Amino acid sequence: MRMDVLCFLFLMTELSAQNITPERILELAKNREEVHKVEAESFAKSFSFFQKTMLPDSSDYDQLYYDLNFVITYSPQNFEGTVIGRFRSNVNGLNQIKLNFDSREDYPPYWLDFSVSGNVSSYTHSDWVLRVQLDQTYNTGDTFSVIVHYSGVPRASGLAGFMFSGGVFTLSEPYAAQTWWPCKDDPADKIDSVRISVTAPANMLVASNGLLVEQIVNPNNSKTFVWKERYPITTYLVSLAVDAYSAFSDSFEYSPGNFMPIEYYVYPSQLTTAQAAFSKIPDMLDSFSRLFGMYPFVEEKYGHAVFPWGGAMEHQTCTSIGGVSTSWESTYAHELAHQWYGDLVTCRDWHHIWLNEGFATYCEALWIEDYYGDAAFHSYVNSSLSNSNFTGSFVPPVYRHDITDPWSIFSWTVYIKGMWVLHMLRHVVGDPIFFQIMHDYPNDPAFAFKTATTEQFRDFCETSSGMELDWFFQQWIYESYYPVYYWGYSHYQQGGQDYLYLVIQQRQNLSGYQHLYKMPIDIIVQYSDLTRDTLVVWNSLLSQTYDIPVSGSPQSVTFDPENWILKKASLIPVTKLDQPLDLTSSFNLYQNFPNPFNGTTRIPFSLDTSGYIKLEIYDITGQKVRTLVDGYLNYGRIISWDGKDDQDRAVASGIYIYRIQYQERYLSRKMLLVQ
Repeated sequence: MRMDVLCFLFLMTELSAQNITPERILELAKNREEVHKVEAESFAKSFSFFQKTMLPDSSDYDQLYYDLNFVITYSPQNFEGTVIGRFRSNVNGLNQIKLNFDSREDYPPYWLDFSVSGNVSSYTHSDWVLRVQLDQTYNTGDTFSVIVHYSGVPRASGLAGFMFSGGVFTLSEPYAAQTWWPCKDDPADKIDSVRISVTAPANMLVASNGLLVEQIVNPNNSKTFVWKERYPITTYLVSLAVDAYSAFSDSFEYSPGNFMPIEYYVYPSQLTTAQAAFSKIPDMLDSFSRLFGMYPFVEEKYGHAVFPWGGAMEHQTCTSIGGVSTSWESTYAHELAHQWYGDLVTCRDWHHIWLNEGFATYCEALWIEDYYGDAAFHSYVNSSLSNSNFTGSFVPPVYRHDITDPWSIFSWTVYIKGMWVLHMLRHVVGDPIFFQIMHDYPNDPAFAFKTATTEQFRDFCETSSGMELDWFFQQWIYESYYPVYYWGYSHYQQGGQDYLYLVIQQRQNLSGYQHLYKMPIDIIVQYSDLTRDTLVVWNSLLSQTYDIPVSGSPQSVTFDPENWILKKASLIPVTKLDQPLDLTSSFNLYQNFPNPFNGTTRIPFSLDTSGYIKLEIYDITGQKVRTLVDGYLNYGRIISWDGKDDQDRAVASGIYIYRIQYQERYLSRKMLLVQ
């Protein structure tokens, strides 16, 4: 499902292979923000529903097959269902099962014509649980059937649930399948296959999972559409999209001369726009099939069904899409990627939802890398660093501890920080191993058409890479925050050898949280002849120093320039003989550097607690020239001054005073500008 919050930084040059521009990325970014806004509003409305939802312990049986039969009418609105479920006992002596199903005590009218039959002796229905007493005792491996018949209007619940809205649409993630059909509403127990029969007014089309195997014209001005999903599927991915659609198709040539249908259901007014907006889907299928293995449902189809909702949802083989526009390109990539990460292999439970959403979000960037090139890829990933959620050092854990509240389940952190987990893992293990993992993980028999946990994915990565990675997953999945680095360098010679003296500090959080991050950090050293060295240092301590042999006198040094780490990083002045500056331990104003300067200089200061700060520049006569900081800060930093006044005019050469006010204290120093 697509719901991210990204505010983008943009490269001011064209971005490579397919000639994507910064303006195009801006267009994609705007879509992402709008998608999140709508979905966030839906979450806010859904909380009371999820407080009522029950997940009974149902490990004593497996759900094998459902035959879903629905009749939809509009005058008046009514939804009639007959659900036949086939189940298998996992224990000896099974005589009762529990199914999740809305009992509607607080939502009249109650289900009409409600009955339960099959291998059933009796039943009760309350508190969202249908308790079925079986007609006999079943032992391990025995199968039995339960038939539930009901009618009424399902409640609109969760993100959507079941909705009458012009037509009908469903969106059942995470717990809302049980609002419109009885099932074990648990992602850990996938259904082997499902048949979906829907009767609707004759002017409507029905889109659903799998292949359309039958259409029946009925004598009462209705039509019956029969879909069959033959691949394993979890309950929240079963979907209906019913409306007066216009349909069109495309195809994906998955091997020479072999084609899979791509089917689209859109509103008639969108038909021309949709043909352009969806034109890259075959290319996306080709790209992802090369990266992650063949499209998992290639014997059936892929496609989109438009629905009146502002987001999108990765229903298996038939994504529900809330927008038809070329600006939705990254959303289309996100939902298609879910067919591997979310549908083929599904998170075991909602604690591990990042295995769906973090993966699909990073796959947006992998699509851009594959289609538009490396520069576009880095721009797309790095843009998330401007996200307002990254203004401090606190970021919630990717692992979802609370799965009763949908906002907690689908917090932005599982999308954006989850994406960064994969981006950083890629750099830790290297591209060849990373892409082998991305291909092999969803296709491994342990996971394909099954489920996975974070711990299983971690173990898979360790086996594939030959590396111990518990430290990586612990700090990035289960811990809060992300690293804030202060770093500095100087150059010295010893015995005719040039050395880079590098200092890296990790800032401790003001809350007293003491976690330190272990990460490999790229350091790029450039020399006057424009040659450069890429150095990799492993950092894991509060303060570390490195003496690194280099090829000459560095002209410039950059710290993780391609942003392979989710972080904040600030440059601090340091020499081989001096201790590095600690910008968080006390209130201090340090000497600017360089000094004297021409062009731009940097002014470091430290704070012992958060507070109101004013940093100003004065000339030698005491006249204020420039205000650099005027506001609340929570830690020290380095501020640049470009030798211009408040009107953006260059000032004359000479001595200037920089003064900082912090609470009731003042500090000042001199500097020399040489124009």
